[in-house]
Amino acid sequence: MNILHIASMENNPCCGVAVVVPQHIIAQQKLADVVLLNLREGKYVGIENQYFYHNIFDLHKIFLKFGKPDLVVFHECYRSKYLLISLVLRKNHIPYIIVPHCELTVEAQNNKKSFKKKIANFLLFNHFINHALAIQCLSEKEMNSTLFGYKKYISTNGINLPFKYKKIFNEKIIKIVFIGRLDIYHKGLDLLLEAIKNKYDYLKNNSIKIYLYGPDYQGQYIEIEQLINSKNIQKIVRINHEVLSKEKEEILLEADVFIQTSRFEGMPMGILEALSYGLPCLVTRGTSLGELIEKYDAGWVCETNADSIAESIIRCINEKELFNVKGQNARKLIEENFTWNKVTRETINIYQKLAYKNIIRN
Repeated sequence: MNILHIASMENNPCCGVAVVVPQHIIAQQKLADVVLLNLREGKYVGIENQYFYHNIFDLHKIFLKFGKPDLVVFHECYRSKYLLISLVLRKNHIPYIIVPHCELTVEAQNNKKSFKKKIANFLLFNHFINHALAIQCLSEKEMNSTLFGYKKYISTNGINLPFKYKKIFNEKIIKIVFIGRLDIYHKGLDLLLEAIKNKYDYLKNNSIKIYLYGPDYQGQYIEIEQLINSKNIQKIVRINHEVLSKEKEEILLEADVFIQTSRFEGMPMGILEALSYGLPCLVTRGTSLGELIEKYDAGWVCETNADSIAESIIRCINEKELFNVKGQNARKLIEENFTWNKVTRETINIYQKLAYKNIIRN
């Protein structure tokens, strides 16, 4: 099967799309003929057949060299260059799907730029979306919250299971860590900080330390720092810049619990990574992984509000003797659901069925 992935990615290890899309492509190369067309310059190690998009003639060059693809996969939605590319695909009777990475959910559509998105959708992007063969969602929650497209299906992200994992948990203190983009609304960091303020004395008396790590997003690092100071919770919460590679691994292995209180997510790689290291996770239902974490007893799940988050943190503290068992369950959750081998075979199977149905239909 010939698959063409089209994305707009920089080599940014803190960007979820720039991390996970290359991993999808590398895994799919083992089962199919795969080409990457990137709207931004930058090479990714391990990807064969990757090209930079200058103009529409680059698309035709790929067709001449590799033949017309059986399926094109657009990553994310709101890229103006996608509009012309998709028009060329339709003229050449080449089907395409869109992986919006949560951009088309109700929550994402109703953020601060909601009016601009409505105008852009009406004038430009509805046509692009509605001509897609299907919309690929990363979770059932994302699919249920995505109101675009005529056909939707679920195909998730994957992760490599690390050799090292958490075996011994701290006895005197409990280290809770968040690693992700410092986006207050999306990641629900305002809710988390309010929950900490509400239970400050209890958390302090139980030697709880909460560490936030991540890249600054639109200047919100300072805003989060100001929130921590204004709530007078700086003895419990510490904010830090992004961590990568070995340093990130060490922080995860030193932590006792991973926390993420997002309002919405597709398939959060930060949580998958923490689970793969055997860390129990405390998550909101907005993260989309709550049901699986409950099913495997791999952590604690709460509603997406400050009171529920606060109560779940207290539950977590009171059940610290279960950290080891929940951590083992976390690894099992990843092994049975999210290894790249499993995810890739399921994804390629879906691609083949979609491409075949398109041939029959035409």
